[in-house]
Amino acid sequence: MKRVRTATISLLAAGLLIAPAACSQSEDGSRSTRRAITQSQAIAADFLRTELALSPETASRLDMEAYLGPSAIYTLDNHSQAGFERRRLVRIELLQRLRQRPRLPEDHALTRDLAIAEAAIVDLISLEQLGYGRFSYAEQRPYALDPYSGVWIEGPNLLAYQQTINSIDQAGAYIARLQSLSAAIEDTRRRLIADRAAGLEMPRPLAEETQRRLELLISDAPTALELLTETFAALTLDLADLEAGQRDQLVSVVRNEVTDRLRPALQDLSDTVAEIAADASDQAGIWAQPKGQELFVGILKASIGEQMNSERLHARHVVDVAAQTEALKNLLVLPVNEDGTAATEPLDRPERLEDLLTWYEALVTEPDLTRAEPEEPTRDPDIIEQLAPKTVWELMQATPSFDLQADAAARYQDVWQTQPYLTWRTEGDGDLPDYRTLAEYSAIDAAWRLYVWQNSFEPTAGAPLEQAAYASIPLIQYTLAAADTGIHLDRWSLPEASEYIAEHSGLNAAVSEQLALQIMAQPGYHTAVAAAYHRFEALAERARAVLGSRFSESDFQRTLIQPGPRPLPFIETDVEAWYGARLAN
Repeated sequence: MKRVRTATISLLAAGLLIAPAACSQSEDGSRSTRRAITQSQAIAADFLRTELALSPETASRLDMEAYLGPSAIYTLDNHSQAGFERRRLVRIELLQRLRQRPRLPEDHALTRDLAIAEAAIVDLISLEQLGYGRFSYAEQRPYALDPYSGVWIEGPNLLAYQQTINSIDQAGAYIARLQSLSAAIEDTRRRLIADRAAGLEMPRPLAEETQRRLELLISDAPTALELLTETFAALTLDLADLEAGQRDQLVSVVRNEVTDRLRPALQDLSDTVAEIAADASDQAGIWAQPKGQELFVGILKASIGEQMNSERLHARHVVDVAAQTEALKNLLVLPVNEDGTAATEPLDRPERLEDLLTWYEALVTEPDLTRAEPEEPTRDPDIIEQLAPKTVWELMQATPSFDLQADAAARYQDVWQTQPYLTWRTEGDGDLPDYRTLAEYSAIDAAWRLYVWQNSFEPTAGAPLEQAAYASIPLIQYTLAAADTGIHLDRWSLPEASEYIAEHSGLNAAVSEQLALQIMAQPGYHTAVAAAYHRFEALAERARAVLGSRFSESDFQRTLIQPGPRPLPFIETDVEAWYGARLAN
C-alpha cells in the first residue's frame, strides 16, 4: 500500500507561531528566545538534510529530494560496510548537536519535536552500535538482506515505480541510479560475507527463501528485469527535449546495463546466499546470533520509544491468543431452526480454526452459482511488484479463509482513508514538520490502526460470519506477536511457528509459513505493535475512569493520532494533559 505523507510545513514557519507569552518580558530575554528559536530551527533543518543525504532512496520515496538539490535523484544509498559506519558516526555527531541545542520554552513546538527526534536517533544509534544489520527510523532488520527487503528488490522497485522521468536530466538520473545498483548489490554481497565471518549469518530458512526469490527475479522465462528497460522506454517516449535517435541510444544503454551488469550482480548475490544456506543453522530466532537478546530488546525500544522487560512477553501473548481464539470460535454458533429451536450441532464440526471457518461458511451460506472460478494465470508478468514486501493484511486479503474475511482485511487497510482519521493525520494541528516524517514509529502507527478498528467499527449484530471476520483482525495480530516472541525469545523453530500461526489465526499453511519467515527477518515488530496497543487500551481505560460521562472516544483517538507517531511516554503525557484539561474545563 502506498505510504500517505503528511502535509508539509515550512520549518521556518514553525517559529513564527510562537505565542508572545512564551517569550521573556525583557528585551534581552526576547532576543535570547528568538535566537534560540533560530538556532533550533537550524538544527531541525540540518537533521532533515543530513538524514536525507544519508539515504537518497528515502528522499525519493518520501518525495523530499528538493531538500538535497537536483543531484539527489542520481544516487542510491551507500550499502557498503564503510557506508554503514559513516552513517553511524554522522548520527553520533548529529546527536551531540541535538543534545547541545539552546533552551526553548517547554511549551514551544520545537522543544517537543526535537525531543522526539533526539529519542529516535538515540535508539537508532544504540542498534547501530551492535555493528550489523539495516536499521532506520521506520524499521529494524538484523541481516544485510532478507527475502522481503534489501537493495536486491528495493532498488529495482524504486526504479520501476518511483523514479520520475519528465526531462532529459531525469532520464540521465534513472540511468545513473541503474548503473549504481550493481555496485550496491555487490556491496551487500560483501557485507553478507563479512557478517558471516563475524559470526552473524542468516538462518537457513531465510537464506533459502532469499535465494528462491532472487532466482525468480533473474529467471530467463522471461526475465523480470526487462521491466526496468520497458519502464525507461515508456517514460521517455514523449520527452520534448529528447530526440528519437538519442532516446534509442539511451534505451540501449539501459538494456545493456540490465543484461551485462545488473543481472550478473544478482546472480553472484544468489550464489553467495546459496553458499550461506548450505552451511547455515536451522535456528530461527535472533537469540542464536551474537548479542541476539540485546538486539531484540533494543528493537522493541526503538519501535515504541520505551524500554520493555521481555521476560513475560511471550506468556502474555499466548494468553491473549487463547482468549481471542476461543471468543472467535464461540461466535460460530449454528442458526436456529424455523420453529425457533436450536439447530443440532453436527458431529463433524472441526476443531482447527481454518477448517471451522470454511466449514461454517459452507453450512450457513448459499453457494453463488453465478460466480465463475478465476482462471489461473500462466505467469505473473510483474515479478518485481510480486516480490515487493507484503503485509499480513495484503496476504490475508489475497488468500482468505472465507469471503467476508477478505472484505474485512480490505476495510482494515483503508482505515486511514476514512474521516476523521485522514483529517487528523494531514490537517490542522496534525501537520508535522518535515524532519518528523523521518522519525517514524511504524509499530505505533499499526497499533493506532488496530485501536481505531476495535473501537470505531462494529460488525452487524446477528451476523456470525461478519463478526468472525471482524474478530480475526486482532486475533491475527496477537498470533503474530506470540510467534514473534516464540521464535526470538522462546526458541521456536520455523515449523513450530508456522504451525502455531496456522492453528490460531485461521490462515492457510502457505501464508502462515510466509508470515513466520517475515517474523524471522524482522524480529520484535509484532511484539512492539501488541505492546503499543495494550498501552492504548490501558490509557483509554484510565481516561474513562477519570472522566466518566465526559469521556469522548473520538477526542481520545484524536489525542493518540493527531500529533503524529512518537514514543509511548510522549503519548501518555498527551493523554494525561488531555483529560486534565477536560477536567479543568
